[in-house]
Amino acid sequence: MTAAFRMPLATVRQPQPLGHRSGVARLAAFPHRTESGEMCMTKPHALRRVTGRLPVLLAVGLAIAGCAKAAEPGSPEKAAGAFHPADTHWVLGSPDPFPLEPERAFPKLRFDRPLELTHAGDGSGRVFVVEQRGLIHVFANRPDADRTSVFLDIRDVVSRDDNEEGLLGLAFHPRYKENGQFFVYYSTRPRASIVSRFRVSASDPNRADRRSEEILMRIPQPFGNHNGGSIEFGPDGYLYIGLGDGGAANDPFGNGQNLKTLLGKILRIDVDRRDPGLAYAIPKDNPFAGRSDGTRGEIWAYGLRNVWRLAFDRATGDLWAGDVGQNRYEEIDLIVRGGNYGWKLREGFHPFEPQAPQTGDVLIDPLVEYFRHEGLSVTGGRVYRGTRLPEYQGAYFYGDYVTGNVWTLRLDSRKRVIENRKVARTGLNISAFGEDHAGDLYFTAFDGYVYRFRKRPGDLAGMAAAFPRKLSQTGMFRDTASLLPGQGLLPYDVNVPLWSDGAMKQRYLALPQAKSVRFSPTGPWQFPEGTVLVKTFFLPATPEAATRHPRTISAAELADPRKWRRLETRLLVHNPEGWQGYTYVWNDLQTDAELLDGAKTVNVELPSAQGKETFPWYFPSRSDCMACHTPAAGFVLGLNTRQLNRPADWVYDRQPGKGASDTPLSTTGPKPPSQIALWRDLGVFTSPPAGSERAWETYPDWFTAPADTATARQVLVRAYLDANCAMCHVPEGIVSRPDFRFHTPLERAQLVGANPGQGRIGPAHSKLVRPADPQGSELWHRLRTRGPRQMPPLASHRVDQQAVELVGQWILDLQNTPAAPSGRRR
Repeated sequence: MTAAFRMPLATVRQPQPLGHRSGVARLAAFPHRTESGEMCMTKPHALRRVTGRLPVLLAVGLAIAGCAKAAEPGSPEKAAGAFHPADTHWVLGSPDPFPLEPERAFPKLRFDRPLELTHAGDGSGRVFVVEQRGLIHVFANRPDADRTSVFLDIRDVVSRDDNEEGLLGLAFHPRYKENGQFFVYYSTRPRASIVSRFRVSASDPNRADRRSEEILMRIPQPFGNHNGGSIEFGPDGYLYIGLGDGGAANDPFGNGQNLKTLLGKILRIDVDRRDPGLAYAIPKDNPFAGRSDGTRGEIWAYGLRNVWRLAFDRATGDLWAGDVGQNRYEEIDLIVRGGNYGWKLREGFHPFEPQAPQTGDVLIDPLVEYFRHEGLSVTGGRVYRGTRLPEYQGAYFYGDYVTGNVWTLRLDSRKRVIENRKVARTGLNISAFGEDHAGDLYFTAFDGYVYRFRKRPGDLAGMAAAFPRKLSQTGMFRDTASLLPGQGLLPYDVNVPLWSDGAMKQRYLALPQAKSVRFSPTGPWQFPEGTVLVKTFFLPATPEAATRHPRTISAAELADPRKWRRLETRLLVHNPEGWQGYTYVWNDLQTDAELLDGAKTVNVELPSAQGKETFPWYFPSRSDCMACHTPAAGFVLGLNTRQLNRPADWVYDRQPGKGASDTPLSTTGPKPPSQIALWRDLGVFTSPPAGSERAWETYPDWFTAPADTATARQVLVRAYLDANCAMCHVPEGIVSRPDFRFHTPLERAQLVGANPGQGRIGPAHSKLVRPADPQGSELWHRLRTRGPRQMPPLASHRVDQQAVELVGQWILDLQNTPAAPSGRRR
């Protein structure tokens, strides 16, 4: 153990109290089994030290004593009455409906991580789709296409060890119809980027000649990210190549401004000629051609971080690029000969490291930028020159890979921006835009489908006007000021909450009429259209409230604004277009909440016996919500078997038309079943689970489970990482490696002993997790840091001290790596 990390080997976690830094012993009602195997709650006199990290809330009081046999499904002593559906229609529209919506262009075709769509320019009416793993598919450009041919398979040489590596680019020679040449960009090992020429088979136009590969460029890469990979032929017949700055984070080698390296640049080469010692030629009119000081003549433009993607306007010849930002800003650039686009002196329009060495005198501004509340990773697009959407003729489409937002950008004759507006919210991980031979626009997404845009029907202005601007208008509460839930709202709690700077949370599920949830024992549950998830966030208003244990607070207590300050209520709505998040900000009187149109930060106070802690509270935008509620995670994060398989410490009112009861459970009545069993008995599930909670997967309770063995600590840590990180760190997610899913064996998670892909906060030798060395583990540093590379990356200004301590202890345990959990059961 290093000097920078000190933690006692405790047999039980010694967490901080609510909103404070030191541990306080409190009552804890927690589930256990009797000798007969039945689940019950401890009596209040059973004391233990438990965590005080500000957490989740149970919908009703939890201080109960005594145990009784749980009612069997269908028995007259069932813990709840009939389930009353909720009326959710008020929030199924949109406060900002956009004029375009996506539709699947080839609904019968699905690909594995597609990231390029193009055509051969030969008039054949074919479409080519690139898969990151190393395949290129070809098929007829028809909506009813139901099969593809493998045009090229180079999986044997393509490296996908890191998230941004793979087969990344495809470009057909302008004279492909005559010479059959096409070019690809891919990652390989030893770590390098390859630009190669291939030829089509002489006997089959839908098959490339695998043996025809001719490597034109091999560019060593220091890290596994920021590979660029976009290749395009310009109207001049030359090949343009986008290269990232080499990776890690913050351009550690200063490649963006260094003209002696190809990294952080856009290159321009002639593939039809060869210069001595090269497999290509450098055009003589390249801005740095012919220099003898080591400057690379291939460079066309520089000062770029990680271009994703390049595109030429087929009408004007303008070269557009989307450049992915570091921490705050994404940008769109118009690329010109010899241009310096500022990285890493600037990010977007803003200083980043202004003291870094600069090459040249003039930095070229981006056309537009957007801040991180709109998206996290730009996907450069294309200028629309098709016929399906004539009103968008000449508009440049671009999007965001994380949030799925799409914008259009227009320039005047002097290349000045005259329009930049959001036109669609897709909810998809947009990996690339492409066009067919006719100029019609498509985009690929990591759900595996190819999409195009269509006009959104309906009265958009009327839809916007009808959307509720106040929480009291949503129908989610019968009495908003009293926090009395509306009819049909099912309260629920989770075993391992998402860290939200210590806020208490009250959660409800609203299901529409005649709809049910598709249960899965291990994967995400599927929720019907019309579903609404309601979550209210609170901070204690008094020192006494700040010391309360999270498992002992009733809904009636929480509804008292003198004790608990309401910050915001978030709705996650499954509307006809997909899932969308909304934030309602509570007013100072605590009587109602207003819909937030963007994002904002306010300073809040956390009281304690020692004084007050002031820290920023971030209210997320709609795009922020979808940065975590990702397609790879199934959009809904907290409602799954592992999270909800816990005691149902609340009851449902038997009277029609009423919502959840605020009455604490009787100490003499039947013990309520698990939440899942109760929901099954209420008819919430399609294909409901069989058996009892003992047969179903579960996480340990984050607030009460002991952490007195290495195995117990590992299960808790894996549960925490699954709940807090796996919405992005999952094979089909935004950042596929490491894999933080609960079921992934630790030896396959690419976590222990793996190099960080986004730079280091810790020492130069640090790994993502270095066994027995928290100080040398990036995971530990990211959790204890607040700043550009913090984890979680959004909406957090306070460190989860309990998680930092537990993860640190787990890393110390890893001197001999234990087996990963396979899914603990009660």
